[in-house]
Amino acid sequence: MIIKDKVLVKNTEPKFFSSEFHTRVFPALLWNRLRRKESGGTTFVPFEWYIVIAFCLVLAAIGIPYAINHHSIIAWVAGGIGVAGILVLTISSICSRQGSPSYEEFLWGVFFFLVMLGLTAGIFAGTLEHSFVLGLAGSVAGLLLGYVLGIFAGLWFQYLGLLALLLNVLAIPALIGLIVVDLVLLLG
Repeated sequence: MIIKDKVLVKNTEPKFFSSEFHTRVFPALLWNRLRRKESGGTTFVPFEWYIVIAFCLVLAAIGIPYAINHHSIIAWVAGGIGVAGILVLTISSICSRQGSPSYEEFLWGVFFFLVMLGLTAGIFAGTLEHSFVLGLAGSVAGLLLGYVLGIFAGLWFQYLGLLALLLNVLAIPALIGLIVVDLVLLLG
C-alpha cells in the first residue's frame, strides 16, 4: 500500500526490508494510527476481564510463593486456580480473535515500548561499563532491534485478542517508566 498526500495510490505493500516501507509506508501508517479518532476494531475490554485477571494474578502471586515456602495445600490450590484462570483467559482471548493482523489495528504502545526497551538496554550496557562508546553503540543497536521487533510485535500480538488491547494499554505506563529509568541512568 503506497500512500501519497493521504490518498491511496497503489494497493501493493512494499516488502518489509525495503527502504520504501521504512521511509514512507510505515511512518504514514503509524502516524495515521496515532492520530485516528475512530476505532476500527475491538477496542473495548469488558470490565469483568480486568477483575478476573487481577483476581487470578493475585491468587497466583500469593499462592505459589506461599506454597513453595510453607508447603501449604491450600496455597497450592489457590496458585493453581490463579494460573489456570490466566491460561483460560489467554486461550479464550486468542480464540476470540477474528481475522488476521493488520496495520489498521497496529499496537503502537507495544511498538514504542520495545523501541524504548532497546534504547534502555544500550544505555544500561554503557553505564554498566562506564563507556560512552559502548553505550552509544548499544543504544543504536538496541533502537534498531527494538524497531524491528516492535513492528513484528505490534502486528502479531494482535492474535492475543482482548489481551493484546490490555498489553497495549499497559505498555504506555511501562514506556514512561523506561523513560524515567533512562534519565536516571544518564543523569545519575
